[in-house]
Amino acid sequence: MKKLRNEMKHSVFFLPILVIAMMFVTPVFGHEPGSVETEEEQSRVYMKIGTVIVSEKVGYLTTADSPGSVDVIGTEQLENENVDFSMQVLKKLPGVYYEDWNQGVIHGTIGIRGFDPNVDTSVALYVDGIPNNLSSGWMDLRPFFPFELERIELVKGTFDPRYGLNNIAGNVNVFTKRGGNYTQVRLLHGSFQTSEGNTVVAREKDGFSQTYFVGYRRTDGYRDHSDVKKGAVSGKWFYTSDDDRLNVGVIARFFDMDANAPGYLTKDQFKNDPQQKQEFSRTDGGVQENRQISLHLDYDFTDKLHFAFKTYTQDLERSRWVRFSEAGSQQERFTDERQSGAISTLTYETADWGIENLKLTWGVDYQYQDSIYQRCKTDDRVRRADGIFKDYDYQQWFLGSYIAADTKVNRWLRLTGALRVDRFDGDFEDKKNNTKSDMIDYDDIWQPKVGIVVTPVHGYNLFANWGRAFQIGSHTGRFNADDLDYSKNDGWEAGIKLSPVNWLAARLSYWEQNASDEIAKNAQGDPENIGETDRDGWDIGLSVSPHEWVTLWGAYSKTNAVYTDPGPKATCKGKDIKNIPEYVSKLGIDFEHSAGFSSSLWWESQGDYPIDKDNNLPREGDYDVVNLDLRYDFKAVTLGFHIRNLFDEEYNGFVWRQTWGTPETWFSPGDERSFYASVTFEF
Repeated sequence: MKKLRNEMKHSVFFLPILVIAMMFVTPVFGHEPGSVETEEEQSRVYMKIGTVIVSEKVGYLTTADSPGSVDVIGTEQLENENVDFSMQVLKKLPGVYYEDWNQGVIHGTIGIRGFDPNVDTSVALYVDGIPNNLSSGWMDLRPFFPFELERIELVKGTFDPRYGLNNIAGNVNVFTKRGGNYTQVRLLHGSFQTSEGNTVVAREKDGFSQTYFVGYRRTDGYRDHSDVKKGAVSGKWFYTSDDDRLNVGVIARFFDMDANAPGYLTKDQFKNDPQQKQEFSRTDGGVQENRQISLHLDYDFTDKLHFAFKTYTQDLERSRWVRFSEAGSQQERFTDERQSGAISTLTYETADWGIENLKLTWGVDYQYQDSIYQRCKTDDRVRRADGIFKDYDYQQWFLGSYIAADTKVNRWLRLTGALRVDRFDGDFEDKKNNTKSDMIDYDDIWQPKVGIVVTPVHGYNLFANWGRAFQIGSHTGRFNADDLDYSKNDGWEAGIKLSPVNWLAARLSYWEQNASDEIAKNAQGDPENIGETDRDGWDIGLSVSPHEWVTLWGAYSKTNAVYTDPGPKATCKGKDIKNIPEYVSKLGIDFEHSAGFSSSLWWESQGDYPIDKDNNLPREGDYDVVNLDLRYDFKAVTLGFHIRNLFDEEYNGFVWRQTWGTPETWFSPGDERSFYASVTFEF
């Protein structure tokens, strides 16, 4: 296994050589064995994994038109996923690293572009156009099962003007299935007493569509006391007028989850028995409920003028019980949030102004949050008398607006530019200490953004972008904290995306991002100013179909992240930012035969990272995991067999350093090799 791991690690160096070689492939190169990209996709910069199906209107300012790094996971990849938490699906995307905390309802999340998701809020999440970040900034993808998803789009960098809050290093857009006439049922069972059932029912007639989803999953988990039970129900009802100018509808969703947490292990405990729970964490875990409803409207005033509007309200209630050490006590961390808001965009598109195409967009978004956050000392999930030591009640208002232009000057030149501004207000009450405060006066937060795509020859796109994003604190960090003004994040990227033939696509880019007064959570969970930081790296992605049955895809991302000027008293100046992997790499081989047999073999690799600010302790966290999926399609029935961690790698999904009390390094073991069988019916 060690020999195989070393061979796979060395293989990443062949990816840059392969892409450079592909740059010299011309459109007259031989036959076309498979179809990776359509001619329209060849003119765009984004990369995809799997077939991408788009059910809603396109043709306006879409993600695929962005002059930067955009990656997409398609439908058949998502339908075949077997994960306890949907956030794990994003691990296939280039440049994404996943911190697997495995602590019940706090299971883990992704990071990109050198940000530590354990302490930084750097990625905005939108599902069907509705924001799904908590007030803390963490993405909440829990209510969405992969089988309900149509595609996932990841935008990396600072150039996207559509979003303000949490859009620091990029954003994730998730689109769920909607419309059509079909019924899909998928059943799965396997290791750790895992069972899952999903049903999608879609009906469409005379302009009215209705789509229903029901999903349930339960598992005992690889580790002791890591069982999960969760269920989701959703409905979508949409009407499209006969002239196709009006589309209006409602989406409603309900989700419940109950998950236990096994706690973190010391290194000796991990080596001796990675399946064990931490004894002092024997009653850790949590419950979560989500309720969401949204209204969606699209209207074409003319062929050139399009209006889109969304309004929503969503409630989240979560209790998490956690104990980090024998010396400490168990805490209940209680969150009760209501978010509501509205988003509108007005787009004008024309070719009448002496250029090939021009899109002008004006967007406005408003959000209101009413949040309660408490921490209370407990004994086996029972609150102690007067055990509350944090009791926050706060309201926040966010208002943002942007104007954007996307100009296709001629066949070889596209220019984009945008200017976004955000304002924030709110009030905060600390009920424990009986104090009140207003939100910091951030004033107007301006974010200019520009981009360019040059296509000297069809299938070769040179792109570059520059943009400013921002970061503000969470919880108390937005109220009465003089040293926590907003952080400016300036970033740029330049690269090439090439697709000289429709069966090949590759992208190579270099990027940098610099932050002033960056904000991160400290050991007590409160935000602090960590000063100036610099991040840079390069990404490479490849998708090639050498035969009509075979598609190979891969990505390699190298990241440097440094504390540049953390302050005169800090000792970490010039050190690597903790918990940022040196590299992340993914490589997959998909096989699909016309007789019905298909398979997918993919490898995920991650480099090690420092676990302390001063980089004095040994680096941890590197691993290589290979997964295999086998399927046979009988038209109406598809049988599947799935192996996770094919070579039974012993690894940790996350390693971190406790800095309060007695310092200790804690480990979160990853799952051992596991087997699953599935059957999917489609009517």
